[in-house]
Amino acid sequence: MINHKARIASGVALTALLWAGAATAQQTTPAETTEAPDAGPTVNQEPATADIIVTGSRVRGAAPVGSTVISLGREDVVASGAVTTDRLIKQIPQVFDLGVSENSRGQSGGNGNISYGNSVNLRGIGPYATLILVDGHRAVNNSRAFDPSVIPTMGLERVEVVADGASAIYGSDAVAGVVNLIPRRSLDGIEATARYGFADDFNEWQVGAAFGHKWSQGQIMVAMEHVYRSNLNGSDRSYFRSDQRGSGGGDYRVTRCNPGTITANGINYAIPAGGVTQATAASLVPGTANRCDDIVGQDLFPEQQYDSANMTFTQELGDRVTVFADGFYSYRKFLRLPGFPSASLNVPQTNAFFVRPAGFTGSSYTLGYNFQNDLFRAPNRGSAENYQISPGVRVKLFGDWQAEGVYSYGRGDDQSDSFYGINNAALNAALASNNPATAFDPYGQGRTSAATLAAIYDQVFLAPTLNRFTGYEARLNGSLFHLGGGDVKLAAGYEGQEIQTILGSARGARGTSIAYRHFERRVDSAYAELLVPLFSAENSIPGIRRLDLDAAVRYDKYSDVGSTTNPKFGVNWSPVRGLTFRGSYGTSFRAPLISQIYGNSNNLFVQTYQNPAGAPITGVALSGANLGLRPEEAQTWSVGADLELGRLRVNATYFNVEYTNQVDSYLSDLAILSREAQFAGTGIILRGAAAAARVAELQAQGINVVGALPGGNASNVSLFVDGRNNNLGRSNTEGIDLVVNYTEPTAALGTFGINLSGTFLTRYEVSITEAAPAVDRRNTIFFPLKFKARGSLTWDLDPFRAQLTATHVGGYRNNAVTPFESVKSYTPIDFSIAWTIGNQGGNSVLDNTTLGAEVRNVFDIDPPYVNLAPSGNGSGGYDATAASPIGRLISVSLRTKF
Repeated sequence: MINHKARIASGVALTALLWAGAATAQQTTPAETTEAPDAGPTVNQEPATADIIVTGSRVRGAAPVGSTVISLGREDVVASGAVTTDRLIKQIPQVFDLGVSENSRGQSGGNGNISYGNSVNLRGIGPYATLILVDGHRAVNNSRAFDPSVIPTMGLERVEVVADGASAIYGSDAVAGVVNLIPRRSLDGIEATARYGFADDFNEWQVGAAFGHKWSQGQIMVAMEHVYRSNLNGSDRSYFRSDQRGSGGGDYRVTRCNPGTITANGINYAIPAGGVTQATAASLVPGTANRCDDIVGQDLFPEQQYDSANMTFTQELGDRVTVFADGFYSYRKFLRLPGFPSASLNVPQTNAFFVRPAGFTGSSYTLGYNFQNDLFRAPNRGSAENYQISPGVRVKLFGDWQAEGVYSYGRGDDQSDSFYGINNAALNAALASNNPATAFDPYGQGRTSAATLAAIYDQVFLAPTLNRFTGYEARLNGSLFHLGGGDVKLAAGYEGQEIQTILGSARGARGTSIAYRHFERRVDSAYAELLVPLFSAENSIPGIRRLDLDAAVRYDKYSDVGSTTNPKFGVNWSPVRGLTFRGSYGTSFRAPLISQIYGNSNNLFVQTYQNPAGAPITGVALSGANLGLRPEEAQTWSVGADLELGRLRVNATYFNVEYTNQVDSYLSDLAILSREAQFAGTGIILRGAAAAARVAELQAQGINVVGALPGGNASNVSLFVDGRNNNLGRSNTEGIDLVVNYTEPTAALGTFGINLSGTFLTRYEVSITEAAPAVDRRNTIFFPLKFKARGSLTWDLDPFRAQLTATHVGGYRNNAVTPFESVKSYTPIDFSIAWTIGNQGGNSVLDNTTLGAEVRNVFDIDPPYVNLAPSGNGSGGYDATAASPIGRLISVSLRTKF
């Protein structure tokens, strides 16, 4: 396989050849497009220029009617200080860190995030309900989600977000909205950047460069970036602990410790610190127990390294034909340290080291144990490699009609590997052995042989996922006829997708070969969009300065899950200059993922579950296929207003999303017992004998167990969770988005800017099943919060620029415990300053060079305390979905242009 750095080098070489060829045809080189000063996220209100298609509409020269576009321009990208594109997008209040996130995998979709990537979840509606595009077209993903950080920040022109249903425009996945990553085409010169940031026990750094050249008939650009983010270990944050009584919470310590705790006939005996033998059995005191943290030394988020590159190319061939292309390559690798393995062991009296407590006459007992002194902590490591190239041609036809064709080919390769895990059969055999050479010693004396330990710790867990994406697009765009308010415009087209997914799995002893399953999906789609300008400046009348209607429809046919037709209607009405009212209605859908239908693996996972009634419970969760999955469906509508008064711009939107047939899985939901009553009759949660019987049945079918079963066998299982994907839920989400931008230039003190944006949920009701009652999940843990906002104050006085930013996450209820806990709000403050040395546009070495410094979370505010047991999927003492555990982060940067 070609080394990933060699691939980047090859891409750069190819781009250089194209650049050289283009330079030969150069005639004149106009100056680079001047970029507007940063004003924070803005909302497009007026129609786009004639040559630009804005996200949310297929009609050339028109912004989406009835919907708004939240835009982060190039200056926003620079000012954000984000080292990766996903960090940039997460600064938008409408984006929730739920599901597909490197630091929290305990929500819907998190179980599929085995490579610790990130994606976008608009308004928390669902981890796969937001469609992410690259320059307006689909891109290869990992069969689950698309990580926006495959596009380097250096190669990003802007990000456009339409937080409104858009399946009539773009097809599947656009239920909550669309995020379009638009690569740079305006760069003329060279830019380079370097950034280093550090916090307590954490650091990150970024280096990157972008090269661009423009000529009268075209342009070329290539950008490259390397990013390193260290891990953050739970042992480095005091609030990530099991004993939370000092904070007013629960005691979540377990008896699976080292030394361990014997439980015989319901009586606990703590093994002394020096261990115990039969000769010292009198040191076992009845009614005592060793208690310790459940997860020792687990990373809160993994170490990550990103190498990414992207390119764009445009060339006019005469007056009518233009060829263009964009592409990207990304290689991300991760390494995550889990906690030490632990288990509740079943120790029979045949064990060569068996210790019988005084008065105990039974033949076996259980022993809570942590292997930290016997087995090393084996990291989970892996990678995600993605690349895609999308060339196209645009042809001017008659009048203003244009035809366009785009071909895309991409590949994705995810790897997640664990080379060491507990072999339950070998462990049980070693516990039962009467031979000291082959027996396992759980009594703290360290007498287990190296060969026995190696046999116990020989399980591999390998999960490669390979994807191939081929896309075809053919578009027509132009004016049909002239109406009173302007030209009636039509956009129509065809899109085809060929998707190949290969799911690999190896679960078993070291040397187990990977079994691959091959799946294919074909999607054929046709769409049309009609823009009707009834009134404009040409024929305005009092009370109707502008009135636009828009109607779109799209048909999608899937080779495996059927077909669907989705319409969308929009209206914009401007009664007077500076004020626009708008509204939209449409239907959307999301086809189930191939990995959701067939399951990435078929296993039984032993996990620790949050127990609202007391101490955590060890349970078993099933992963696997569900061939009966159906597409999700949604109805979306919104109304809003845009106001522009001089330098003040205000945008407000009320939205409603009714989502049915939602695919959900509970494999990684370790707080599911807080909602147990709502699953009655579904079979998702089983208790007691029913749970033990179900696990035994699945084991008999040959399904592998990952982790150590309680007591070593299925008969001791008291909790079972069906973690497969199911069409269970429905939800209704309503709320208000608000964006405010204001600038105030002064003669002597520079320019001041105020930027505010936020989202307020007025409703988020969820039904676990279609027949279940709707429950208000708004403002409860691991669900969308009622209020999120971000505000900034900027000051520009050439050559200095300063910005003060506050990000607010409202308080909420932790209903994973009884009684409910009120979690406090969280408002970290960030400050940044930049100094541009020399003159903008000058020729000195220091001209166009900017030095920057930033402090995030200036006051080093800890995340609000949350009464939650630490888990293998994130959170514990704090909520990883609502607050960052990094603390105060100080960074310095250097950026230059020439």
